[in-house]
This record gives sequence, structure tokens and C-alpha cells, in this order.
Amino acid sequence: MKKELKACRNCRRITTEDICPYCGGETTDEWHGYVFILVKEKSRIAAEMGADNGEFALRVR
Repeated sequence: MKKELKACRNCRRITTEDICPYCGGETTDEWHGYVFILVKEKSRIAAEMGADNGEFALRVR
């Protein structure tokens, strides 16, 4: 069975869990947009988002 991707309401990280393994926040399947940050030091988008390396949703409801 394939697990559905969810986004954390706090940190916007993408996961398959009901509780975010990164910050402990609640996750939801109501999210849009996807960004994958490889090297945060070289990423202007990561700086604007205040994000580390990883997979993130751009908008979370």
C-alpha cells in the first residue's frame, strides 16, 4: 500500500506520517506546491522560506 504525502502545518516539511518527525507538528494532506532544497546556503528560496535542506510544501492549509 502506497502512503500519501502530507505536509506539516508548522514547518511545512513533506512526510508520510500523521505527526511531523522533524518538529512534532500536526500534518495535513491539504497542501500545494513542492520545493526540494539541496544546498540551503546557495538557495535564495531557502533563505526566503527560512528553510533547511529537505522537501517542503509551498502552501499548507
